[in-house]
Amino acid sequence: MQIKKLGLWAAVCALATAGWAAELKIATVDLDKVFTAHPRTLAAEAELKKAEESIEAELEKMKAEGRALQEEVARLRDAAKNPLLTDEARAQKRDAAEEKLTELQEFELRARRMQETKLKQMREQVLKSRQSIVDELIEAVKQFAQAGEYDLVLDRSGLTMNAVPLVTFANPDLDVTEKLIAYLQAKAK
Repeated sequence: MQIKKLGLWAAVCALATAGWAAELKIATVDLDKVFTAHPRTLAAEAELKKAEESIEAELEKMKAEGRALQEEVARLRDAAKNPLLTDEARAQKRDAAEEKLTELQEFELRARRMQETKLKQMREQVLKSRQSIVDELIEAVKQFAQAGEYDLVLDRSGLTMNAVPLVTFANPDLDVTEKLIAYLQAKAK
């Protein structure tokens, strides 16, 4: 008796699910493509490029300062080896070379820290900007789905935790990527 009830319940669930699934309006979207085409993404990339160029210029200036210090250390070391100088003068040159070397090492440490800090700030800025755009896209997909009366919208660019495509197959007629891009562009205007 118990098996019959379980079989009957499974059949009812299957029929109910089949009837319900037939009425679903499903769409797929390539959110990676939508993200790339988003106007804010393009603006964020331009801003990032500008920030990268600024950091690159600052780093180039620091490298030039570092090279000047290296040359000065080398010059002082060479002077410390000059046989025409007195022992006292050579000792002073060696001491000066050691002081410059210490200054160079401290400078290189500061330069590395500055570079790491700038890169960290840039990464955080990129992540914050990206998350803001993703949040906006998720909300736009919801609005788009409601306006188009879709019951389910799947991101076909997404991967599972095992790096397997989330949507392994979808009829190309279900794809609304271009419609969503047009919707976002119209909304941006």
